Amino acid sequence: MNQDILKQPILVSSEKEEAEKSSNWLSYIPVGLALVGSIILFVIRIYAGGAHFISDGALMMLGLACYLTAAIFYLTNLYAPFAWAERLGMWGASLGVFFNLSSWLFRWVFAYEREVDIFVKQGRDLAEMPWVFRYVPFANLYDLSLAFAFGAGITTLIVMRREQFRIVAAMSLPLAAIILTLARFIGGEYMDLPPVLDSYWRPIHVGVASLSYGIALVCFVVAVLYLLKDGLKVETMAVWTSVFALAVIASISKFSVFSPGSFGTYTASTFLGNSKMSLALRADVPYVGWFLLSAGALLLGVIISYTNYITKGDEKARKFGLRLLQLALVVQGAGIAMLVYQIKTIQSVVGLINPAQYEKFATWMLQQEQVPQAQITAMGSQQLYNMGAQWVQENAAKLHLSLNANPVELSALITAFTGTFFILLFSIKTDKIRAALPSAETLDNLMYKLGGVTFAGLALLLITGAVWANESWGRYWGWDAKEVGALVAWITYAGFLHARITRGWTGRRSAYFAIVAFLFVIFTYLGVSYLLPGLHSYA
Repeated sequence: MNQDILKQPILVSSEKEEAEKSSNWLSYIPVGLALVGSIILFVIRIYAGGAHFISDGALMMLGLACYLTAAIFYLTNLYAPFAWAERLGMWGASLGVFFNLSSWLFRWVFAYEREVDIFVKQGRDLAEMPWVFRYVPFANLYDLSLAFAFGAGITTLIVMRREQFRIVAAMSLPLAAIILTLARFIGGEYMDLPPVLDSYWRPIHVGVASLSYGIALVCFVVAVLYLLKDGLKVETMAVWTSVFALAVIASISKFSVFSPGSFGTYTASTFLGNSKMSLALRADVPYVGWFLLSAGALLLGVIISYTNYITKGDEKARKFGLRLLQLALVVQGAGIAMLVYQIKTIQSVVGLINPAQYEKFATWMLQQEQVPQAQITAMGSQQLYNMGAQWVQENAAKLHLSLNANPVELSALITAFTGTFFILLFSIKTDKIRAALPSAETLDNLMYKLGGVTFAGLALLLITGAVWANESWGRYWGWDAKEVGALVAWITYAGFLHARITRGWTGRRSAYFAIVAFLFVIFTYLGVSYLLPGLHSYA
C-alpha cells in the first residue's frame, strides 16, 4: 500500500510531462502547415505552369491582408475577448506566412522560366543554363522586402506558440504588413543581375539578412511591450512617436513642407511614358502638403503638451495632448489618402510643375547624355530654361505621376501613422492592456533571446557579405554605406548583449538598446538603399 502511494506522484508527474510534450509538439502545427503548404504549392506551380495560376503579386497581397486580419483579431480580443478571436488570429497569421512565402517561391519559379524563354528565343542550348540556385529571388529590394516580412511573420508565429505571447502579433504583424506595402509600391519587376553579383553567396547573404531583420522586428515589438508593462507612461511613448512622425514629415526628401521655398507644398517625381526612371522634375501635388503641415503642427503640440504633463503633472495638458494626438491621427490618415488619391487620378502633370525647375532639368538631361560640363555652362541660363520648357511642352501628354516614385516616403508616412495609432490604442484602458501582457521578466527574457539570435544572424550576415565582396570586388571590406550600416547595427546588438551579461543591464535599459538597434537595422535596410550612394543602393 505504501509503495503504491509512493509511486502515484511519479506516475502523475510522468503523465503531466507527456501531456506537456504532446502540447508542445502540437503548438508547431500552424508553423508546419504554413511552411509545408507553401512548398506543396511551389511544387504544384512548377508542374502546372503559370498560364492559369495565381501570380506572385496576388499572393503577396493575400499575405498582407491576412497579416492585417490576424492583427485585428488579436487587438479585438484584447479589448473584447471572445473564444474564437485567438484561433482566427492564429490561422490568419499562419495563412499570412503561407501566402508571403508562396509569393517569394513563385518568383523563384518565374525567374527560372524567364531565363528559359530567353534561351529559347536566342536559340541557345538549355543544357547550358546555370544551376537553378542562381534564380533564388534576391535581386532587388522587392525580393528582400518579401523575405523580410516572411522573417517577421514566421518569427511571430513561432513566438505565438505560447499563448501568453500572442499579443506580440497585434504589433508585429501590422509592421510586417507595412513592409509588404513598401514592396507593393516598389514594384515587383524582374531584373537581370550584373555578372559581378552573380554568385551562390548572394542568396545565402541576402537570405540571412532578411531573416535576421525579421527577428529584429519582433525583438523591437517585445521591447516596446516590455516598456508598456514596466509602467512607462503612454504619454512618454507618445512624445517619442510624435518626434519620429514629425521627423518623417519634415524630411520628405529635400522638398520639405516646412522649407521656406516650398512651405506647405508636397512635390512628387514625374515619369515619362513607361520608363521606370524618374525625371528631375517635381510636380506639386495639391492639398497634400497642407495636410502634412497640419499634422506636423498637431504633433508638435502633442510633444509640448505631453512634455508639460510629464515634467509638471499638468492634467489639463495631458487631456489637451490626447485631443491633439487624436486629431493628428485623423489628419495623417487624410494626408496619406489624399496623396494616394491625387497621384492615382491626376491626368495633366504639366500644370503642376514649377517652371523654375526648367533650367536645372535641362542641365540634368544634358548630363544624362554625357555632354561636357563646360559646354553646358556655355549655354547660359536662358538657353537652358528654354530647352527645358520646350521639352516639357513636347512631352506633356506622356508625363505622369506614380506611387512607385519614392516608396520609402509613402511607407515612412504609413509607419508614422501606425505609430500614432498604436499610442492612441495604448491610451485606451492602459491598465487592462498591461494586465493582459506577460510578466515584465518573461518579456525581458524573450527580448534577450530574440536579441541574441539577431546578433548571431547579423554576424553571419557580415561574414558572408565579406566573402561575397571578396569574390565579386576583390576585397573583403570597402567601407561602403551598407557595409557600415550593417556593422553599426551588429555592434549595437553586441552592446545590447554585452551590457546585459557583464553589467546586468536588464529591463528598460535593455529595451532601449533593442529599440535603437532595430532603428539601425531599418536604416541599413532602407536608408542606405535610397538615401546614400554606394554599391548596395537600389534606387
